[in-house]
Amino acid sequence: MRLALVLCCVIIPVCNQVCGQEQQGVFQFFPVPNLKFNFDRDVPFKQADFGDNFLRQIVGDRDQQKQQLARIEVSEADESKLGKNQFSLFAKKLKSQRIGLTDKGKDVAYLHQLINKLRPLMTNRDRYSSISIYVADSPLTDARSFPGGTIVIFRGLLKFVTNEAALVGILGHELSHLDRQHQLEQFKNSLLAQQTINGGVKDYGQFAGFSQVMMNSFMTPYALEQEKEADLDGCRWAFQAGYDPREFAEIFRRLNDRFPDRQNQAPSFLRSHPYHIDRFIAIRDTSRKLIKTTPDKQLIRGRENLRRRQVHQ
Repeated sequence: MRLALVLCCVIIPVCNQVCGQEQQGVFQFFPVPNLKFNFDRDVPFKQADFGDNFLRQIVGDRDQQKQQLARIEVSEADESKLGKNQFSLFAKKLKSQRIGLTDKGKDVAYLHQLINKLRPLMTNRDRYSSISIYVADSPLTDARSFPGGTIVIFRGLLKFVTNEAALVGILGHELSHLDRQHQLEQFKNSLLAQQTINGGVKDYGQFAGFSQVMMNSFMTPYALEQEKEADLDGCRWAFQAGYDPREFAEIFRRLNDRFPDRQNQAPSFLRSHPYHIDRFIAIRDTSRKLIKTTPDKQLIRGRENLRRRQVHQ
Protein backbone atom coordinates (compact mmCIF):
# COMPACT_ATOMS: atom_id res chain seq x y z
CA MET A 1 0.00 0.00 0.00
CA ARG A 2 2.80 2.40 0.88
CA LEU A 3 4.54 1.64 -2.41
CA ALA A 4 1.30 2.27 -4.28
CA LEU A 5 0.94 5.64 -2.60
CA VAL A 6 4.51 6.58 -3.48
CA LEU A 7 3.94 5.59 -7.10
CA CYS A 8 0.71 7.56 -7.07
CA CYS A 9 2.50 10.68 -5.83
CA VAL A 10 5.25 10.33 -8.44
CA ILE A 11 3.50 9.12 -11.57
CA ILE A 12 0.22 11.02 -11.49
CA PRO A 13 1.77 14.51 -11.32
CA VAL A 14 3.61 13.62 -14.54
CA CYS A 15 0.33 12.50 -16.13
CA ASN A 16 -1.20 15.69 -14.82
CA GLN A 17 1.48 17.76 -16.52
CA VAL A 18 0.96 15.92 -19.78
CA CYS A 19 -2.81 16.26 -19.82
CA GLY A 20 -3.25 19.63 -18.17
CA GLN A 21 -0.46 21.83 -19.52
CA GLU A 22 -2.27 23.32 -22.49
CA GLN A 23 -5.42 23.87 -20.44
CA GLN A 24 -3.49 25.96 -17.94
CA GLY A 25 -1.53 27.79 -20.66
CA VAL A 26 1.93 26.54 -19.73
CA PHE A 27 4.62 24.54 -21.44
CA GLN A 28 4.19 20.92 -22.39
CA PHE A 29 7.45 19.49 -21.08
CA PHE A 30 6.20 15.90 -21.65
CA PRO A 31 4.24 16.04 -24.93
CA VAL A 32 2.47 12.72 -25.51
CA PRO A 33 0.12 12.93 -28.51
CA ASN A 34 -3.46 11.77 -27.98
CA LEU A 35 -2.88 10.74 -24.34
CA LYS A 36 -6.10 11.07 -22.36
CA PHE A 37 -5.62 10.33 -18.67
CA ASN A 38 -8.67 9.79 -16.49
CA PHE A 39 -8.04 9.47 -12.76
CA ASP A 40 -11.20 7.49 -11.96
CA ARG A 41 -10.59 5.05 -14.82
CA ASP A 42 -6.79 4.65 -14.80
CA VAL A 43 -5.97 4.62 -11.07
CA PRO A 44 -7.27 1.97 -8.61
CA PHE A 45 -8.45 4.60 -6.13
CA LYS A 46 -11.37 6.98 -5.93
CA GLN A 47 -10.89 10.72 -5.81
CA ALA A 48 -12.70 10.71 -2.46
CA ASP A 49 -9.80 8.68 -1.03
CA PHE A 50 -7.50 11.65 -1.58
CA GLY A 51 -9.29 14.38 0.33
CA ASP A 52 -8.10 16.73 3.05
CA ASN A 53 -7.61 13.92 5.59
CA PHE A 54 -5.33 12.03 3.21
CA LEU A 55 -3.33 15.18 2.53
CA ARG A 56 -2.88 15.84 6.25
CA GLN A 57 -1.63 12.28 6.76
CA ILE A 58 0.92 12.61 3.99
CA VAL A 59 2.26 16.14 4.42
CA GLY A 60 0.97 17.18 7.85
CA ASP A 61 -1.39 19.87 9.08
CA ARG A 62 -1.37 22.97 6.87
CA ASP A 63 -1.73 25.50 9.69
CA GLN A 64 1.11 23.90 11.61
CA GLN A 65 3.22 23.87 8.47
CA LYS A 66 2.60 27.58 7.91
CA GLN A 67 3.70 28.34 11.46
CA GLN A 68 6.90 26.34 10.95
CA LEU A 69 7.68 28.04 7.66
CA ALA A 70 6.95 31.51 9.09
CA ARG A 71 9.82 31.00 11.53
CA ILE A 72 12.29 30.39 8.68
CA GLU A 73 13.80 33.59 7.33
CA VAL A 74 15.10 33.80 3.78
CA SER A 75 17.33 36.81 3.21
CA GLU A 76 16.74 39.08 0.25
CA ALA A 77 20.17 38.09 -1.06
CA ASP A 78 19.33 34.37 -0.91
CA GLU A 79 15.95 34.95 -2.52
CA SER A 80 17.60 36.95 -5.29
CA LYS A 81 20.09 34.13 -5.96
CA LEU A 82 17.31 31.55 -6.00
CA GLY A 83 15.21 33.66 -8.37
CA LYS A 84 18.10 34.36 -10.73
CA ASN A 85 18.89 30.67 -10.93
CA GLN A 86 15.25 29.73 -11.62
CA PHE A 87 14.87 32.49 -14.21
CA SER A 88 18.12 31.46 -15.92
CA LEU A 89 16.87 27.88 -16.27
CA PHE A 90 13.53 29.14 -17.52
CA ALA A 91 15.18 31.44 -20.08
CA LYS A 92 17.32 28.54 -21.34
CA LYS A 93 14.19 26.44 -21.75
CA LEU A 94 12.57 29.22 -23.76
CA LYS A 95 15.68 29.62 -25.89
CA SER A 96 15.69 25.89 -26.66
CA GLN A 97 12.14 26.36 -27.95
CA ARG A 98 13.23 29.42 -29.96
CA ILE A 99 11.16 31.75 -27.81
CA GLY A 100 12.74 35.17 -27.32
CA LEU A 101 12.66 37.28 -24.15
CA THR A 102 12.83 41.05 -24.04
CA ASP A 103 12.91 43.61 -21.24
CA LYS A 104 12.58 46.58 -23.60
CA GLY A 105 9.90 48.09 -25.78
CA LYS A 106 6.45 49.62 -25.50
CA ASP A 107 4.82 46.52 -24.00
CA VAL A 108 7.41 46.27 -21.22
CA ALA A 109 7.17 49.98 -20.43
CA TYR A 110 3.37 49.67 -20.24
CA LEU A 111 3.58 46.68 -17.91
CA HIS A 112 6.01 48.56 -15.66
CA GLN A 113 3.52 51.42 -15.31
CA LEU A 114 0.74 49.02 -14.32
CA ILE A 115 3.03 47.27 -11.83
CA ASN A 116 3.84 50.64 -10.28
CA LYS A 117 0.12 51.19 -9.64
CA LEU A 118 -0.18 47.84 -7.85
CA ARG A 119 3.09 47.51 -5.95
CA PRO A 120 2.06 49.97 -3.16
CA LEU A 121 -0.77 47.53 -2.29
CA MET A 122 1.70 44.75 -1.46
CA THR A 123 2.46 43.96 2.18
CA ASN A 124 6.13 43.33 1.32
CA ARG A 125 6.44 46.22 -1.15
CA ASP A 126 9.70 47.41 0.41
CA ARG A 127 11.27 44.00 -0.14
CA TYR A 128 10.30 44.16 -3.82
CA SER A 129 11.10 47.78 -4.52
CA SER A 130 12.20 46.93 -8.05
CA ILE A 131 10.29 44.51 -10.28
CA SER A 132 11.90 43.22 -13.48
CA ILE A 133 9.52 42.66 -16.41
CA TYR A 134 10.09 40.48 -19.47
CA VAL A 135 7.83 39.72 -22.40
CA ALA A 136 8.15 36.25 -23.97
CA ASP A 137 7.55 36.15 -27.70
CA SER A 138 5.18 33.19 -27.59
CA PRO A 139 1.48 32.76 -28.41
CA LEU A 140 0.86 30.95 -25.10
CA THR A 141 -1.53 32.60 -22.63
CA ASP A 142 0.84 32.43 -19.69
CA ALA A 143 2.55 34.54 -17.02
CA ARG A 144 5.24 33.60 -14.48
CA SER A 145 6.85 35.23 -11.47
CA PHE A 146 10.19 34.34 -9.90
CA PRO A 147 11.66 34.90 -6.42
CA GLY A 148 13.36 38.24 -6.00
CA GLY A 149 10.91 40.12 -8.20
CA THR A 150 10.92 39.02 -11.85
CA ILE A 151 7.73 38.64 -13.90
CA VAL A 152 7.39 37.17 -17.39
CA ILE A 153 4.30 37.90 -19.47
CA PHE A 154 3.73 35.95 -22.67
CA ARG A 155 2.74 37.88 -25.76
CA GLY A 156 -0.15 35.50 -26.31
CA LEU A 157 -1.62 36.64 -23.01
CA LEU A 158 -1.28 40.31 -23.99
CA LYS A 159 -3.25 39.51 -27.13
CA PHE A 160 -5.83 37.43 -25.28
CA VAL A 161 -6.88 40.01 -22.69
CA THR A 162 -9.44 42.53 -23.93
CA ASN A 163 -8.81 45.46 -21.59
CA GLU A 164 -6.47 46.98 -19.02
CA ALA A 165 -8.57 45.84 -16.06
CA ALA A 166 -8.08 42.18 -16.97
CA LEU A 167 -4.33 42.68 -17.37
CA VAL A 168 -4.13 44.42 -14.00
CA GLY A 169 -5.78 41.40 -12.39
CA ILE A 170 -3.17 39.10 -13.92
CA LEU A 171 -0.30 41.30 -12.78
CA GLY A 172 -1.84 41.44 -9.31
CA HIS A 173 -1.94 37.64 -9.28
CA GLU A 174 1.78 37.41 -10.08
CA LEU A 175 2.68 40.10 -7.55
CA SER A 176 0.70 38.20 -4.93
CA HIS A 177 2.92 35.15 -5.42
CA LEU A 178 5.87 37.38 -4.58
CA ASP A 179 4.14 39.17 -1.73
CA ARG A 180 3.08 35.91 -0.05
CA GLN A 181 6.44 34.32 -0.93
CA HIS A 182 4.75 31.31 -2.46
CA GLN A 183 7.81 30.49 -4.56
CA LEU A 184 9.94 30.32 -1.42
CA GLU A 185 7.80 27.67 0.28
CA GLN A 186 9.55 24.67 -1.24
CA PHE A 187 12.93 26.27 -0.49
CA LYS A 188 11.86 26.84 3.11
CA ASN A 189 10.67 23.25 3.35
CA SER A 190 14.12 22.13 2.21
CA LEU A 191 15.73 24.27 4.92
CA LEU A 192 13.30 22.83 7.46
CA ALA A 193 14.20 19.29 6.34
CA GLN A 194 17.89 20.11 6.74
CA GLN A 195 17.31 21.45 10.25
CA THR A 196 15.36 18.29 11.12
CA ILE A 197 18.14 16.06 9.82
CA ASN A 198 20.77 17.99 11.77
CA GLY A 199 18.64 17.75 14.91
CA GLY A 200 18.35 13.99 14.63
CA VAL A 201 15.33 11.67 14.78
CA LYS A 202 15.05 9.86 18.13
CA ASP A 203 11.63 8.21 18.15
CA TYR A 204 8.71 7.24 15.93
CA GLY A 205 6.83 10.47 16.59
CA GLN A 206 9.78 12.48 15.38
CA PHE A 207 10.23 10.12 12.43
CA ALA A 208 6.62 10.63 11.33
CA GLY A 209 7.11 14.39 11.44
CA PHE A 210 10.44 14.06 9.64
CA SER A 211 8.86 12.05 6.79
CA GLN A 212 6.23 14.77 6.32
CA VAL A 213 8.91 17.46 6.24
CA MET A 214 10.87 15.49 3.63
CA MET A 215 7.72 15.00 1.54
CA ASN A 216 7.06 18.74 1.58
CA SER A 217 10.65 19.46 0.52
CA PHE A 218 10.11 17.51 -2.72
CA MET A 219 6.56 18.52 -3.60
CA THR A 220 4.20 21.48 -3.25
CA PRO A 221 0.87 19.90 -2.22
CA TYR A 222 -0.76 23.24 -1.49
CA ALA A 223 -0.09 24.84 -4.90
CA LEU A 224 -3.84 24.94 -5.53
CA GLU A 225 -4.39 26.96 -2.35
CA GLN A 226 -1.65 29.37 -3.37
CA GLU A 227 -3.20 29.96 -6.78
CA LYS A 228 -6.55 30.70 -5.17
CA GLU A 229 -4.91 33.19 -2.79
CA ALA A 230 -3.16 34.92 -5.68
CA ASP A 231 -6.39 35.06 -7.70
CA LEU A 232 -8.27 36.79 -4.89
CA ASP A 233 -5.40 39.20 -4.20
CA GLY A 234 -5.33 40.10 -7.89
CA CYS A 235 -9.08 40.68 -7.75
CA ARG A 236 -8.94 42.86 -4.63
CA TRP A 237 -5.93 44.87 -5.75
CA ALA A 238 -7.47 45.56 -9.16
CA PHE A 239 -10.56 46.91 -7.40
CA GLN A 240 -8.50 48.99 -4.96
CA ALA A 241 -6.60 50.46 -7.92
CA GLY A 242 -9.92 51.54 -9.47
CA TYR A 243 -10.40 48.73 -12.00
CA ASP A 244 -13.38 46.47 -12.61
CA PRO A 245 -12.30 43.08 -11.18
CA ARG A 246 -15.06 41.30 -13.10
CA GLU A 247 -12.87 41.69 -16.18
CA PHE A 248 -10.22 39.57 -14.45
CA ALA A 249 -12.83 36.86 -13.84
CA GLU A 250 -13.87 37.02 -17.48
CA ILE A 251 -10.42 35.79 -18.55
CA PHE A 252 -11.06 32.41 -16.96
CA ARG A 253 -14.55 32.10 -18.40
CA ARG A 254 -13.07 32.62 -21.86
CA LEU A 255 -10.25 30.17 -21.16
CA ASN A 256 -12.81 27.62 -20.03
CA ASP A 257 -14.74 28.13 -23.27
CA ARG A 258 -11.49 27.80 -25.20
CA PHE A 259 -10.55 24.46 -23.61
CA PRO A 260 -13.88 22.86 -22.61
CA ASP A 261 -12.72 19.22 -22.67
CA ARG A 262 -9.40 19.46 -20.87
CA GLN A 263 -10.24 19.38 -17.21
CA ASN A 264 -7.99 16.84 -15.53
CA GLN A 265 -9.82 14.56 -13.10
CA ALA A 266 -6.90 14.07 -10.69
CA PRO A 267 -7.41 15.06 -7.03
CA SER A 268 -6.94 18.73 -6.22
CA PHE A 269 -3.60 18.33 -4.44
CA LEU A 270 -2.10 16.76 -7.59
CA ARG A 271 -3.09 19.72 -9.75
CA SER A 272 -1.01 22.88 -9.94
CA HIS A 273 -3.94 25.19 -10.78
CA PRO A 274 -7.69 25.26 -10.11
CA TYR A 275 -10.00 24.62 -13.03
CA HIS A 276 -10.69 27.69 -15.15
CA ILE A 277 -14.42 27.59 -14.39
CA ASP A 278 -13.76 27.42 -10.64
CA ARG A 279 -11.41 30.41 -10.86
CA PHE A 280 -14.02 32.35 -12.81
CA ILE A 281 -16.71 31.68 -10.19
CA ALA A 282 -14.45 32.54 -7.22
CA ILE A 283 -13.21 35.82 -8.74
CA ARG A 284 -16.67 36.77 -9.99
CA ASP A 285 -18.23 36.23 -6.56
CA THR A 286 -15.48 38.19 -4.80
CA SER A 287 -15.84 40.97 -7.38
CA ARG A 288 -19.56 41.25 -6.69
CA LYS A 289 -18.94 41.54 -2.95
CA LEU A 290 -16.33 44.25 -3.47
CA ILE A 291 -18.54 46.25 -5.82
CA LYS A 292 -21.44 46.09 -3.34
CA THR A 293 -19.30 47.95 -0.79
CA THR A 294 -19.12 51.02 -3.06
CA PRO A 295 -21.83 50.58 -5.73
CA ASP A 296 -21.40 54.14 -7.05
CA LYS A 297 -17.68 53.77 -7.68
CA GLN A 298 -16.72 54.35 -11.32
CA LEU A 299 -14.60 51.39 -12.33
CA ILE A 300 -12.03 51.33 -15.13
CA ARG A 301 -12.12 48.76 -17.90
CA GLY A 302 -9.60 50.44 -20.19
CA ARG A 303 -10.06 48.72 -23.54
CA GLU A 304 -8.60 51.68 -25.39
CA ASN A 305 -5.80 52.05 -22.84
CA LEU A 306 -4.72 48.48 -23.56
CA ARG A 307 -4.82 49.02 -27.29
CA ARG A 308 -2.71 52.17 -27.08
CA ARG A 309 -0.50 50.81 -24.27
CA GLN A 310 -1.27 53.94 -22.27
CA VAL A 311 -2.11 53.50 -18.59
CA HIS A 312 -5.38 55.06 -17.41
CA GLN A 313 -4.60 58.12 -15.32
